[in-house]
Amino acid sequence: MIDKDLPSLGFKDMHPLQVEAIVDFVNLSLNLACMTEDEEIIEELEASADEMIHLLGGNGVSVKIEIT
Repeated sequence: MIDKDLPSLGFKDMHPLQVEAIVDFVNLSLNLACMTEDEEIIEELEASADEMIHLLGGNGVSVKIEIT
C-alpha cells in the first residue's frame, strides 16, 4: 500500500513525452507477450501493466486478443 503522505509522481506531473514513453513501453511489452501465445504470460503482464498504470494515475490496461 502506498503511504498517502508520501509525495508521488503521476501522469499529471510528467512531461507528455515521458507519458508517451511509458505507454509505448507497455504497448510493446503487451504485444510481445501476445506473440508468445501463452495465456499465463499475457495475463501476468496485463495485471502488472494495469497495476503500474493505476499507480501513475491512469485508467488501467486491458488486453483484447483478435485472431486474424
